[in-house]
Amino acid sequence: MHWREHVQANNRCVYCLERFHEDVSWSWMLGITQESILCPDCAEKLERITDISCEMCGRPALSKEESRHASFKAEPEKQCQDCLLWKEKGGAMPVQHRALYAYTPFLQEVIARFKYRGDAEIARLFSGDLKKASRELGHIDIVTVIPLMEERLWERGFNQGLLLAEKFPCVELLERTGAAEKQSKRHRQARIEALDGVFQLTEKGMNVSFDGKRILLIDDIYTTGATLHAAASVFYTNGAKEVFGLTVARATGSLKKTFNS
Repeated sequence: MHWREHVQANNRCVYCLERFHEDVSWSWMLGITQESILCPDCAEKLERITDISCEMCGRPALSKEESRHASFKAEPEKQCQDCLLWKEKGGAMPVQHRALYAYTPFLQEVIARFKYRGDAEIARLFSGDLKKASRELGHIDIVTVIPLMEERLWERGFNQGLLLAEKFPCVELLERTGAAEKQSKRHRQARIEALDGVFQLTEKGMNVSFDGKRILLIDDIYTTGATLHAAASVFYTNGAKEVFGLTVARATGSLKKTFNS
């Protein structure tokens, strides 16, 4: 068998497990592009967010009139009603967020397999792209993740955020202050209220200086923004200059409640 056919024959989709063929290019051989681990049929079902309507939370644009490029902004101007409410909320600091994909039913199932069925290999689908997306921010001093409750960590055996952040020099700096009900069981306002003060610095985090630092938080899904804002508030309270959020998915509407997060 020719070497080219051998490489093509060994591609297996990390999600549907079907074998697929991928053209081998010089850029792949030189390490400029990565080998695909998702087959073309599954890759086509992912909806990349390229245009946004809110420059703060990265809400996907629904029309050309409200569309803006999905890159991070030096000075976010156009903001949605939700972000304006966060701004009005006492003590709420700005957290600019971007997501790779819209949280469609297909991506919902992919993330469900990743988080709830223990298929940690799926993190490889997104870790490289999260790293690429972060380059728009320029220099970032600290990269960290949203912590799980001990019960959730025991159930899953891993923190999905850490696996997604594997391409970063990531450090765990936050911990939960107590047990809480699953966020998927709460409506928007209840989520916000339930997460007020839910995070605190770990012992290691208490020995880190956050004064004037730019911090990036990595997570899997952005739903209401409550989790991201609650975590960011800890860093702002301790002197951080800016806090950003980067996730795999951005919720855009109602989905099946079975695996919503």
